[in-house]
Amino acid sequence: MNTLHASITHIEEMAPLHVLRFAVGRQSMTMLSLQIDTTLQIGSHVSLSVKSTDIMLAKRLDAPLSTANCLQASVVRVRNGALLSTVTLNMEGMVLQSIITRHASQQLALRAADVVIVVIKESDVSLC
Repeated sequence: MNTLHASITHIEEMAPLHVLRFAVGRQSMTMLSLQIDTTLQIGSHVSLSVKSTDIMLAKRLDAPLSTANCLQASVVRVRNGALLSTVTLNMEGMVLQSIITRHASQQLALRAADVVIVVIKESDVSLC
């Protein structure tokens, strides 16, 4: 499980859904949730979690996506297994891991120091 340190910048509620926006370093993330702690407020410091298998990677985006979470990171290391690859990333000084297929890793030709776009659906982000 990946952990990101963030602060809340926006809270929107339309029962039963909540949309929260966060500052993660100089970048922003959005989370969609059915339930949140009622003590949370703008400015609250929180930890966000994302499963390694929920992190998609791209080298560039040529068209808009249906997610707001398109974040820049740099590749630290790529470990290719028989079927899967574990890609270690640095985003705003935080270490993340993405698990993708080996085929996808080879198609992207991922190497250490490459700059990539981390793509995470809003519903795949949760509060720790």
